Amino acid sequence: MSRTFRVYKHMWIEKKLSAFELKGLCGALVHNTAVDQPLKPAQFVKPVPEKRFKLGRVPQQPIIKLGKSEHVKSFFKTGALQLGSFDYYSSSEHPEIGDVEEGLVTLIAKTPFGVIGGKYGSGYNNRMFCTYIGKIDPATMKKFGYDSAFIITHPAEFAEAIAESVGARTFTFGQCLYRPQKAVLGFPGNNVDRDKLSHRSGEIVQAGKYFIKHQRYSHQREFRFLWELEEDISGAKAYDCSSARQYCKPLFLR
Repeated sequence: MSRTFRVYKHMWIEKKLSAFELKGLCGALVHNTAVDQPLKPAQFVKPVPEKRFKLGRVPQQPIIKLGKSEHVKSFFKTGALQLGSFDYYSSSEHPEIGDVEEGLVTLIAKTPFGVIGGKYGSGYNNRMFCTYIGKIDPATMKKFGYDSAFIITHPAEFAEAIAESVGARTFTFGQCLYRPQKAVLGFPGNNVDRDKLSHRSGEIVQAGKYFIKHQRYSHQREFRFLWELEEDISGAKAYDCSSARQYCKPLFLR
């Protein structure tokens, strides 16, 4: 079993930090500067508390999958549905689909002994499905090069059906948050080992770390589905997701 956990920076401070100090530490990690060097005002970063991520909740607004007409027709006819991965999206050269920072995030955690944090890469064992939340913006569709769409009417049931199709251990879904910098604040309690660096170090923040994106992508209004597999995966793959079709309906665009 292979599940990659990448460490770009890692540290812990055995004391509590003020809100100002926390933003300074986070800014140093984000901008790759030494923690004892002064920062410019614009370099301070306020991390997003993980409670801000409303995961597993069904929104009031419609969840829409944008795509090309041939792929939408194929899904409703055969059940074929393409799912991506962090590797797939981070390596794509398409200006809307690609995001080199997928899987990469700065994490800060308040713990009983002080503060732990760093810059990490994880989640490479997740299959991903990116959708749009709310009323469709024709300009956004044009940027993607899409001309069709369908609505996911029952997102929880849809996610569970696909989990069975791909053999996922767990799944989650939620709306992405957009910020100038990708940084998340966690509160893991005693569930952290400051003296041992391993894949569990990334668990100082839970799944919310996979739902933050740079604000340059905010027009995409992404609602993301993730399915956790046993091993790392790469690229994109089409699965037979016939059982998920009952939780969707075609969207006829003018």
